[in-house]
Amino acid sequence: MSTTKMFEALREALVATQPEPVSAVGIDLGTTKSCAAIARFDPESKQITCECVEYPEPGVPGAPIAVPSVVAVKNDEVFVGHAARRLIGKKGYTPQRDVFAESKNDIGLRYTYWKAPEGYKSAIQIATVILDRLLSGIDDGYDMPVVVTVPASFHGAQRTATLEAATDLVGEDTVRLLDEPYAAFLDMLFRQPDLASTFLREGANILVFDFGGGTCDVAVFTLASAKGAFLPRLRATSRYHRIGGGDIDRAIVHEHLIPQLLQRYDLGRTAFSWKQKRYDIEPQLLPLAERLKLALCRRILDCRAGGKSEDDAEAVAAGEYEVVVGDQSYWLDSPTLTRTIFEQILRAFLDPEPPPESADEYVQRGSIFSPIRHALFQAKLDVQDIDGVLLAGSSSLIPAVQDALRKHFPDARVFSCGSGEALQGAIARGAALQALALAATGKPLIAPVTSSAVGLQTNQGVLHLVDAGTSIPAACSKPLRLLAPQDSASRPVEIAVEVGDGHRVSGRSMWSLPAPVRAGEPLDLTWKLDENQCLELELVRSDHADTEPFHHRFIAPITHIDQGQIARCRMLEREQSIRDGRVSKRELGDAFIALGRDASTLGENEKALHFISLAIMEQGATQHLMNLRGLYREYCGDREGAEESYRAAGQWDPALFNMALMQSKAEHYAQALESIDKAIELDSSREASVLKGQILEKLGKANDAKLLYVDALSGVIDLKACADYQLYWLLKAARILDRSELIASVQEEQKDRGLKAKIAQRQGLLPDQATGAAAKSKRTANG
Repeated sequence: MSTTKMFEALREALVATQPEPVSAVGIDLGTTKSCAAIARFDPESKQITCECVEYPEPGVPGAPIAVPSVVAVKNDEVFVGHAARRLIGKKGYTPQRDVFAESKNDIGLRYTYWKAPEGYKSAIQIATVILDRLLSGIDDGYDMPVVVTVPASFHGAQRTATLEAATDLVGEDTVRLLDEPYAAFLDMLFRQPDLASTFLREGANILVFDFGGGTCDVAVFTLASAKGAFLPRLRATSRYHRIGGGDIDRAIVHEHLIPQLLQRYDLGRTAFSWKQKRYDIEPQLLPLAERLKLALCRRILDCRAGGKSEDDAEAVAAGEYEVVVGDQSYWLDSPTLTRTIFEQILRAFLDPEPPPESADEYVQRGSIFSPIRHALFQAKLDVQDIDGVLLAGSSSLIPAVQDALRKHFPDARVFSCGSGEALQGAIARGAALQALALAATGKPLIAPVTSSAVGLQTNQGVLHLVDAGTSIPAACSKPLRLLAPQDSASRPVEIAVEVGDGHRVSGRSMWSLPAPVRAGEPLDLTWKLDENQCLELELVRSDHADTEPFHHRFIAPITHIDQGQIARCRMLEREQSIRDGRVSKRELGDAFIALGRDASTLGENEKALHFISLAIMEQGATQHLMNLRGLYREYCGDREGAEESYRAAGQWDPALFNMALMQSKAEHYAQALESIDKAIELDSSREASVLKGQILEKLGKANDAKLLYVDALSGVIDLKACADYQLYWLLKAARILDRSELIASVQEEQKDRGLKAKIAQRQGLLPDQATGAAAKSKRTANG
């Protein structure tokens, strides 16, 4: 403890000011499991202690400190924790109606559990129930100062929602939030001072890797000396990555256990619908998957401790396991999980060069290195600049995860918050220590800072308001002067107020200036950023007191969510709009198409098919929709169904193109040639010429193919006017003909658009994007 002097200074402050015992509560409100801890100061011994709270439950051995973040309700009877978790997958307990798990993923979204009873209709309400369970296990817990942790990558709306859940129980003045990496760091400094002393030095860079049940949170700190203590200064955080141990469990279910079930009963891959797999089978098999995963990890560690080979390590769940689908029962007989199979399942999660998309409708397979790479990029650091990697979160105990991190950071010391319950309670204990400091001194052990710069977009560039690493809350000391952009004698001037991090806009609102407006007239800006990283802006028209000021609160001015998560959140909120009746009957079909498009973007193609079926019910079997159905069927591996859908689209060149591409990939070149010829008859496009050239090459007609490639690249090509998929085919032809100048130009255009490495090849057409003849030049990838 004396290494950092941080807790010694806290103890001295408590001795000087607190003649009575002082206690404070820290809560780790996790995605899959939650935990609470109490930090106490005893004036007689003059010592600080910090321990996790135990929550004994019938049927659970010992006195566990972790409470599963699961709530179940039936006939006014409420279950929380282990009892609720046992009801997942049981008959009569429907997800998001009777049983609620991993609801933290939904907090801060405009999304409700519409089938649920009153009091359980939102993630905030479910969080309140879980917090109530945690506080009820603590004497006078509701009257103590409370700190609740959140991922460092949570944006303002998620933080505000978490705070709302807690203040419903303990009051606004009693509760504070703390980023989880901060909490892990505090716990390590308090419990392992000798370990801390090995890397505490001025300028040391520490990466905190918090891999829990539902999120992978990465933060980078640089240690700075202040009054004899080394305090971590936040350099960067990753974007919000919703991957965790629960996703690994789902991968075991869908990639290992369900295939075993299908094989045992000689069933085809599509014997169960995606809804049956997602909502019936998955909940029943998740506990088994987790049990196999934990048992295998223990077996691997035992092998390493005993100096034995782990190559043949295997976990076995003895007995028969029933899976009920509808009225039919299926059985798994003593399922196993081997190290080899587990490594195959983990490959996508541990990919050091993660692909842009690695998910389907069942499993979010993002790599742990995506948030690591993003955090290092934001911090402007390289791998070799990291001195230490602190492991937190239960999923960081997986041996393969630790192996991958040690390989990725060969020069850094990789150390853990502990093992077992020591690690499980680290975040809660760190939060409790922060709460104790707030209760005793009114000051936090570690003050929050903004993880990214915040600025206002203007015609001349970005006006920086807050630099990364600024202590929050923060506010301007005096108004900033801006100028009206243009003259207008009779019409209002619309001003777009846009905020972001200097690289992209994360929030936008409009301010209408009533006429007359004079170009250059002064506009005064004031701002403040609260400790939840929500930005409040006020713009005042200095020379016109009668004009109503602009006032707006941006709840997410700092962008943490990656594009995949944006699409997922957009889907949830669009579904909510449909349920709430905010989508008209006329717009319903387009809404289902948009849901299908987002689902396919995320790799959830069976779900995309479901939404396209709903769209067909609203709009009929149009060419657009049959083409999309063909695409998604093909992505699901159903070639026969895909060809049926493409043919149902009739004589329409996008569907014929897609069918030709599918047939070519299946090496059915004669059929592919017939399909692409029909497409070219309808629309002789550059991309169709390239595809036909590839088909002819496979048929041994290289000269004819070369003529088509040359034809595809002839004339003036306006790359700016090309769709993304057209750039893909142009690049392919340019490479075949070795047109280095065109290759460079296409690649530069792709870079400018921020295209990912895996470029979509497909064509689709949405009614809201183009109609008639103009549509053919505006096809979009993946529909």
